[in-house]
Amino acid sequence: PEDVSGRVGLACLDLSTGEFRCTEAAGLDGAAVEIARIDPAQLLLPGGRAGELVAALAEYGRRPFCEELGEDAFAEDGARLLLYDRLAPGAMAPLGDWPAAVRACGALLAYLARAGGAQAEHIREVTPYRLADYMLIDETTERNLELFETALERSRQGSLLGVIDQTVTAMGGRRLRGWLKYPLLSVQAINARQDGVAELVEDAAARCRVREVLDTIADLERLVARVAMRRASPRDMVALKDSLARVPEARRPLETAASPTLQELAQGLDECAEVSGLIGRAVVDDPPLATREGGFMRQGYSNELDELLAISRDGKGWVARLEMAERSRTGINSLKVGFNKIFGYYIEVSKPNLAKVPTEYIRKQTVAGGERFITEALKDQEARILSADQMRVRLELDLFAGLSAEVAGASRRLQDTASALAELDALAALAQTAADYGFVRPRVTLGERIDIRGGRHPVVERLVKERFTPNDVVLDDTAAQQIIITGPNMAGKSTLLRQVGLIVLLAQVGSFVPADAAEIGLVDRVF
Repeated sequence: PEDVSGRVGLACLDLSTGEFRCTEAAGLDGAAVEIARIDPAQLLLPGGRAGELVAALAEYGRRPFCEELGEDAFAEDGARLLLYDRLAPGAMAPLGDWPAAVRACGALLAYLARAGGAQAEHIREVTPYRLADYMLIDETTERNLELFETALERSRQGSLLGVIDQTVTAMGGRRLRGWLKYPLLSVQAINARQDGVAELVEDAAARCRVREVLDTIADLERLVARVAMRRASPRDMVALKDSLARVPEARRPLETAASPTLQELAQGLDECAEVSGLIGRAVVDDPPLATREGGFMRQGYSNELDELLAISRDGKGWVARLEMAERSRTGINSLKVGFNKIFGYYIEVSKPNLAKVPTEYIRKQTVAGGERFITEALKDQEARILSADQMRVRLELDLFAGLSAEVAGASRRLQDTASALAELDALAALAQTAADYGFVRPRVTLGERIDIRGGRHPVVERLVKERFTPNDVVLDDTAAQQIIITGPNMAGKSTLLRQVGLIVLLAQVGSFVPADAAEIGLVDRVF
């Protein structure tokens, strides 16, 4: 939605992880650039100027599924009431004077509720961000620098992300991708991130141990979302429990960390012991894939369930005892008691022994090898066993629903832990890349100077068979405002141009860079 000052509010939600962000852009053109960077699958728009925005997006090659909502969906008063009702206490405070963003958030949450997202308990806070805090990378620059995929083959291999993404978790991979989309414009924030990377570069043992533990942790962000949406399976619960159990091992190598970034991450790694303990008491270690027949809730978790399990087990034992007793009573050693879903329990007697069948046996079915019979006692016991089994399955499902609700109540803490793990994975990946490829820590300043010594293109140097020839580049706002690059075709002119852009971008992501040394004055946009 657009306010009277021309500010356009944007809100974006990834329901699969619970990430909920909002911002305000200057006019429809600014909004189109940011929407293209977000690249949503679905776009909710107010009527009126929607066509103009869609046309602007098409210029960036973005054509999300669009749905127009009435103006009342973007009313500010209704949006604020909905946000106060839906979000955690204090979650509205960061929005401050962001009326257009508030309206966008309200419309999105209202749409989510109508679409069946009422149980999305992991949506408890919204993160506002200012576009002025991040380097602007439009779609054209992203494509030409091949940040996420190659321009021709549209392949991840051969892109910048393909080279530096050594994350070992899905959530870490998403975090690193987000950092590449939003390079920082704060020297303090860049240095803080670099401090974490630098310590992990220097302490190879800690880095390797962290990555080894992270490699055993599931995608907590999406597991928590599934629990909150009541879509988690028993196996999801076990994966959540097992992953939380590894959190202390991921924290241990950070306990002596010197950088504030790693110290803060260590403090944010909450293993949520009561949650994993609850799951451990409730769900068996290896639950079945299908839940239709139960068998996933642990004995001892519910007295009522234990009683039904005892009836079921005793009933099946009764059937085995019945078979032995009937063989002894009738003298038919081949007699057997079986079960199928159509007739239930039955007694089967082969043709040569039909003359020995007692008179109280009731003929039920003729089969190739003989006859099947039932008795009143057998049918009574069948009803008791099947009733207990059906009640047990229903009770297991009810107990699991209660467990899901209880775990969902801890969504905020679980999300915080998942976020800390994702950031740790992304930092460790950048450190591993620096260690593997000889990247160095750049000096990022507020000055207007770029000084790269022995710079290399991070992707091309990995692809060429011969040794990459490093280049020096110096630019400033006085003596070296321009550089003329000449040479024949395939001499590397474009490689050098892109190399400078990529080194600057990596520096402001907080990464080390492929160079002997680098000083980077903050850059607010790459063209």
